[in-house]
Amino acid sequence: MINSYADLDDTAVAVAAARAGADVVRELYGRRLDRVDKGGGDFATTADVEAEKAILGIVRAARPGDAVLGEESGRQGSAEAARQWLVDPLCGTLNYAVGNMLVAVNVALRDGAAAVADPFAGEVFLTDGTTAWVRPKDGPDTRLEPPPPPGWSTSTWTRPSRTPPDSGPSTRSRTPGSPSGSGRAWCPRRWR
Repeated sequence: MINSYADLDDTAVAVAAARAGADVVRELYGRRLDRVDKGGGDFATTADVEAEKAILGIVRAARPGDAVLGEESGRQGSAEAARQWLVDPLCGTLNYAVGNMLVAVNVALRDGAAAVADPFAGEVFLTDGTTAWVRPKDGPDTRLEPPPPPGWSTSTWTRPSRTPPDSGPSTRSRTPGSPSGSGRAWCPRRWR
């Protein structure tokens, strides 16, 4: 049998593993899943466990000498291993369990490559440890750049004021919470 993962660089391994986990998470979404109590109010589901199995299968095939620390299965591999992969197969288990799709699958090589997959949008955010990209479901990678440094800005903190219901569509009123006490704010007619 040919190990198709052995020739991949670390970033490609992280992406392949995160996508494999995301496939499981997406496939099991909406199904009735067993819960595993982890103590302290934390729990895992069948989706967490199965997604981690899929991820570990790829990481082990590609990097058999590396250690892995999985959220569900704990530490695997040699304690003396020079490299360690970190796996959170379903970040957002509670969201997932209640039907919310705001979740992610995280696979990272400590101090190196990493991938975060969105199982439902099909996007993967990835890094080689120096540069970051987003890979859409279909299409080329887009390099992610840090935002420019912020310029000067001015903020005024205000508190909402009560307006009578018959004051028209909006009311302009003095805002007592502004720094000078003379700021103005537009308040919706029904905001109370």
